[in-house]
Amino acid sequence: MTTLGENLSEVPLLVSIPGIGIKTALCLIAELGDVRRFHSANAINAYIGIDLIRYESGQYEAKMHIRKRGNPYARKILYRAILNIISVSQYQPTLISANYKRKKQSAQSHGTKKIAIAAMSQFNRLMHHLILNNELYDSTTFMPE
Repeated sequence: MTTLGENLSEVPLLVSIPGIGIKTALCLIAELGDVRRFHSANAINAYIGIDLIRYESGQYEAKMHIRKRGNPYARKILYRAILNIISVSQYQPTLISANYKRKKQSAQSHGTKKIAIAAMSQFNRLMHHLILNNELYDSTTFMPE
């Protein structure tokens, strides 16, 4: 599997993100296809089903939740990727892991999975940016001081 993916230009870009390995990058590319076809990171969120939906009727407003109408395999791969990014964050911190930890410490009402969904959305924005601009992940660029 890894020998087939060596020809893909997106693989080194995704592997440059701490916590993302070759197999994870290949699985994401296999499920998403060409990321350049999405006009924004929100379109990727909608494709994998983590876009938020709100139900409103008259004065009633329900809590927002994810749509789950997208690709479930890509959603699971992305969730596992976020867990990998968080697990290596003590050695190689990223903006995604820093935001995840900050939200987990500050918000008692938010569950871990809700915070992970927000991290998945942030990862999609980062992935979309890196692939469209054909640049490697640089912690000095994407990590605030």
